[in-house]
Amino acid sequence: MHKKFCLFAIGLLFGACFAAGPAFSQDSTTVRNKTKKAIEKEIKAQQQADEWSQEKAQLISEIRQNKARLDWARYQAKKYAAYIVQEKEKIAELERQKNEMRSLRRNLEPYLDELITDLEGFIASDLTFLPEERKERIHFLRDSVNDYHLSMSEKLHRVLEALQVEAEYGRSIEANPATLTVDGRTVEAEVLRIGRVAVFFHSLGGEQVGRWNSETEDWESISADFARPIKNTIEMAKQQKSVELVDLPIGRIKE
Repeated sequence: MHKKFCLFAIGLLFGACFAAGPAFSQDSTTVRNKTKKAIEKEIKAQQQADEWSQEKAQLISEIRQNKARLDWARYQAKKYAAYIVQEKEKIAELERQKNEMRSLRRNLEPYLDELITDLEGFIASDLTFLPEERKERIHFLRDSVNDYHLSMSEKLHRVLEALQVEAEYGRSIEANPATLTVDGRTVEAEVLRIGRVAVFFHSLGGEQVGRWNSETEDWESISADFARPIKNTIEMAKQQKSVELVDLPIGRIKE
């Protein structure tokens, strides 16, 4: 529109100059030059305005993008602040648990040593059965609690497992072959353990039976009348015979 107006103005100006005649030729040249400069200046101003308009649009777009980035950064900062609070709480909880574990370790290690000592004393005063197996179990526990590279949880697990095994002895019966010394003689026999109530033996030849005397801590012979009940119980312990009631000399035997 602006360019068309300028061309129209130039046409009118040239028409007026031709109408005025030669007297005005010099002035018309001056006018044309001024008009040309004015038009060039106007065109340049329009170009600058167009360039500024494009630059303005680009700046507005960059501002919007930067504002979006700023909003996102603020949102992320808020979220990260919440994350940091949670992580600090977790770290504090882990630190508390760590201190508890240190305290537990300080108290648990001596307690495990005490448990093993008590268990060793209990085995020594208990009925005599599986002596080598139980002795090896105590040695294994000693080595475990003294192992620096073994975790405290594993040490505790092993001690509790040993206690569980010992507890099971009181609720089970078993029969195993053994070589015994009875009244100064060597006897090949089947040893029958009934929980922690009593331990009997039945010679392989069947001519001798007896029991473990906790008071004298020695094997003693008992009446052959108990040979059949003991033999039947040994067979039941080995699952060679169905379960039935038997009459065994539990407790002190009257002469």
